[in-house]
Amino acid sequence: MDFISPYIDSEKKLHIRFEKLFSLLSSCGFSGKINVLNSGEPFFIILSKGSVWTDKSMNLLGNLSKAALFKVESAVSDDMKKGMKEYDGKEFLFSVILSMPRERVLEVLKPYATEFLSIKPEAAKLFFLHDDLQPFVGQKRSEIFSNLKKSYRTIYFLLISQLAVIVQATDEERAKITEKLNKSDIFSEKAAAEEVFEKVAQEKKQEALSEEDEIKMFLNANEHYTDIFQLFGLKNKFDERVARREYIRIMQKIHPDKLVGISPNTALRAKDFLQLAGECYELIRDPEVASDIERLMQKYGPIRSKAEYLKIKEYDSAMMKATALAKIGSYDAAAKVFDFIYKETKNPAALEQKNLALWKLAPKWNKLEKADKYKEIRDDFVKISMIKELSFESMYILAEIYEYFEDIPDALKVLDNILKARPDDFRAAGMKKRMIYYNRLKS
Repeated sequence: MDFISPYIDSEKKLHIRFEKLFSLLSSCGFSGKINVLNSGEPFFIILSKGSVWTDKSMNLLGNLSKAALFKVESAVSDDMKKGMKEYDGKEFLFSVILSMPRERVLEVLKPYATEFLSIKPEAAKLFFLHDDLQPFVGQKRSEIFSNLKKSYRTIYFLLISQLAVIVQATDEERAKITEKLNKSDIFSEKAAAEEVFEKVAQEKKQEALSEEDEIKMFLNANEHYTDIFQLFGLKNKFDERVARREYIRIMQKIHPDKLVGISPNTALRAKDFLQLAGECYELIRDPEVASDIERLMQKYGPIRSKAEYLKIKEYDSAMMKATALAKIGSYDAAAKVFDFIYKETKNPAALEQKNLALWKLAPKWNKLEKADKYKEIRDDFVKISMIKELSFESMYILAEIYEYFEDIPDALKVLDNILKARPDDFRAAGMKKRMIYYNRLKS
């Protein structure tokens, strides 16, 4: 991620594989948009909280020209999402890889054909990958070559999404695999033709959807809802008639009576989703709770389940306690509570408030403490800015810290961002003028 950071919100363009760029940004929780340039008519996709919005086909994204360039911006609005379809981030990446040309995927994997693959446990949580992971289940490491023919796209997805790592083979193992590799035609045109033939045959076989296929399609279409209200076709307000109609529809699709004879994995998905829908329905039927959920969502973003509601309610109470401590001057105690909240929730707002509270203690720090704590606060603010916009108060502090470390170019960049948003900000203008003046004196 470090090498991408300078490209975010700059005029610089990235020349990188689309799937690699997407994976890097997703893994660090980036929210914003990827502008696709130099590949036909420019367009963009939006990333936010593990989801993706796009109106482009997977086939287009999977077949982007190698000459395509990208610009990354953190600024994004809800209006930009209009007319776009929402996808789960990891499922989206897998779909893009499924649409990529065979030779492009194998081009990346070929150097690793004589090595092994070790899959991380969290890969098992991805229901859409369940069938594709069957060849690897129960193995601590899998020989890549032996799985390339049928699972090379899955292997590429696991590696690029950091759900698997390459494990080097021993010299003896590598020699045996190389011998098999030399006798194989896995990278040949013949193998490519065989794959096309198998794909066509598989598509014909699936033309008539089974009952299990229908349930899978229903779950795929409904599991990735935005919030509790949207799950029942509502917009931040409870309507008994609409919610009941949607809840009955869910019940009819995945009632336990409909799950007889389908695979255990699909049955478990359906059972879990039905239980979640039931809990959510009972939750928002209470007007006071529905109103409370709406209030919390306005402050902290979407709430998708009863467990999330209870957790965010507790989090909101802790945030108010920490804010009250800061108001009465108990900055150290407030910082500790904000820090606890951040560690529990990874919410960047709590991390920002922690550092704002710590900054109030800065006049008491000696020279050694100041150097350590300034560095920590600077790094935290940079981390936060990758996910959400910093408050102006935080930006002033960040500029001061940059100045303290004599990093004047970065300090001026922060101040320019403030002045871009608030041209008449005398404080930022004064700080900028002072820094430029003293920087000239030193040089």
